[in-house]
Amino acid sequence: MGKFKNLGIILTSTAFTVSLLSPISQASANVQEPAEKIEIKVASAETNVTKGTLIKKVHELFPGKFDFVTENDFHLGRGHYFRNDKTIRYDLSFHKTVNDKDLYGSFTFMGNDLELESFYYQPANITEAIYPAKYSEAEAQKLANDFLKKLPNTEGYQLQQDVYGYSYYYNIARPLSEPITYSFMYAPTHNNVPIMNKQISIDVLANGEISSFYRYSMPIRQATFDPVDQKKDEAGILAQLQENLSVELRYTIDYDYKKDEQVVKLVYVPSSGFNGVHALSGQWQSANGFTSQVPKVKAVEKLSAQPLAPRKKDMTVAEVEEFVKSLLKESSDKGKLEIDMVDEREDGKGGIIYSVHYSYIQDNGNSFGTSLEMDKATGEIVHYYDLSNELSTSDENAATITRDAALTKAIDYLKEYAPSSLHKYSKPIDEVVVDRDSKDYTFTFPRVVNELPVIGDEITVTIGHDGSLRSMYISNPNIQNWPSVKNVISAEQAKELYSEALELKLQYIEQNADGDKQHYDLVYTPNFNGNSYNMVDATTGKWLITEDDSKEVATISHPTAANELNYLLQQNILEVKDPASFNADQAVTKGEALKILLNSLTYGHYFRVDEDKQSFGNIDKEHPLYSVVEQAVKIGMLKPANQFAEKEQLSRQELAEWYIKLLRLDYTAKYNDIYKLNFADASSISPEYAGYIAIANAMGLIDAQQNNFNATAKVTYADLAISAFRLARAIQENNININY
Repeated sequence: MGKFKNLGIILTSTAFTVSLLSPISQASANVQEPAEKIEIKVASAETNVTKGTLIKKVHELFPGKFDFVTENDFHLGRGHYFRNDKTIRYDLSFHKTVNDKDLYGSFTFMGNDLELESFYYQPANITEAIYPAKYSEAEAQKLANDFLKKLPNTEGYQLQQDVYGYSYYYNIARPLSEPITYSFMYAPTHNNVPIMNKQISIDVLANGEISSFYRYSMPIRQATFDPVDQKKDEAGILAQLQENLSVELRYTIDYDYKKDEQVVKLVYVPSSGFNGVHALSGQWQSANGFTSQVPKVKAVEKLSAQPLAPRKKDMTVAEVEEFVKSLLKESSDKGKLEIDMVDEREDGKGGIIYSVHYSYIQDNGNSFGTSLEMDKATGEIVHYYDLSNELSTSDENAATITRDAALTKAIDYLKEYAPSSLHKYSKPIDEVVVDRDSKDYTFTFPRVVNELPVIGDEITVTIGHDGSLRSMYISNPNIQNWPSVKNVISAEQAKELYSEALELKLQYIEQNADGDKQHYDLVYTPNFNGNSYNMVDATTGKWLITEDDSKEVATISHPTAANELNYLLQQNILEVKDPASFNADQAVTKGEALKILLNSLTYGHYFRVDEDKQSFGNIDKEHPLYSVVEQAVKIGMLKPANQFAEKEQLSRQELAEWYIKLLRLDYTAKYNDIYKLNFADASSISPEYAGYIAIANAMGLIDAQQNNFNATAKVTYADLAISAFRLARAIQENNININY
């Protein structure tokens, strides 16, 4: 077994880590993350599904679409299932190069009927999927509807509105050179009421291609449902919620993807118990069923009054391996334990995390694996999941420990395996989650700052029904500055905002199942300002998620570049204080132009800038343009120099040079004497720019004006917007990958 640095891979084919992440990270104090989802591989001898069978299914679902993929191009993965879902899945994929472009497709089929569970594909030619879109969102929705109708067991599915805040939490602008994607979510219905947690998602590219499909759960086979005609009046339930409404002040940690940084806000959230109300009985919905009493939030109580010593300072790789072997405790019913690899990664706070990849291999060939993470400086667990539970032969009907006993166990494990940070965290204040199948208890210990719980910084511990440690996860983000609690609106003001914005959504929610029987309860779920997990900013008194922002955004007027400018504005690429009065014909500075181009053509936050590096004397790491400038150096747009003239206006010849360097054609552009310029003002063009201008003009990136290139003329915002889209198309057509 070797040690590898900065390799985020597993060396053996038998070890897998599959994470099922919450669709909205920490969107609400009442939201619980699902347990880790581990693939259990099935031995080949236990299945009779062939590659040919799955290929036939692909051609039935997508007639003519994948005829270019031969049988040899397809790869069949081993069957697998999950701990609480024994339905076997089968993976089929292909990776092929066509016209110098890589194509990848993957399909997952499940069950005896081989129903499509997931699908992903991006075609080679996506030019028509980038701006301007060939298909509108409405046209793409029709394509998604038609595709859904082809699939079995999808009768009654209806398109759902975004009430969970996906657009807020995942509104990350894609590079202009990447395809525009429309996403649609469908839910099954009964009596015309949507059934939650059974959704299907479909993505459609703007060229009309279905690019992905995902079914979030098995189709509903046999189930009972509460009768809709016996539901209580919505007005009465609304009054019940408003009467019992209370709010709490908390910190929440959000993420600014464009700036690659965490953002802390003070927010008011509804108190625990506002998950919903049973439409028939009027009982309150909790994390573990229904209750006649409004669930109460517990007071903050620190896990430790004083800081505790670390478990083991400066842990070595050998000590990590020894600890992991002791923790995992190999036994005959689990299979043979293999530690596949130990690698290291930076934790973003100047520390090192050890990732220990391990797997169990059984005699019948079944295998499964995951990784365990430990902090090098403290020797403490950061992330752990007990794989032995996947193959445990223990009696599931054995006595289950009480909730209080499980909590005591959880705290004991934290003191044993992760003691040094416990003084920052509180005992659970929200309801404990009990898994309906395994009877495991999941406890969430929130961070406490200024006596307020923090949403987005928790320790999560799962305790088995026998008292064993099932999992442990410590987020502990690196937050230095916490907003002051002095300048916030009152709780009464926040409560009034919630009360005014409160609406109800009727839906079916699955409760505890009895064997193969499923029952769905009819529940009124609260929405606030059109969103289930909305919060009020305690400093501004405004909702974090506003309803249909797009209708309220002012637009930029311009005779030739209005569409491009407004698209950049909507994508948060162009920052304008007052769009209605914005003059797009004003000259753009080099600093602003560079920022717009990098935002429009790259996933800026994916570039890891070495903060010890400084390419320009006047742009240090405290400068707002530091990351932008260093990214431009990294991808070859700029060369390090003494100064970067950020406030100087950008000329057309300088823009041509930037574009050709981005397209990686500068090796030919620098031979300026081989280019003949036919512009009327060719004699005024500086020789060092001749090659760049010739190529940029020939590719249609920057047009001449009445046969004059006007090389030294200033670039306007409108010029930049139009040419940026042309550049994006050239990047896509020439298969140039700037981001990686």
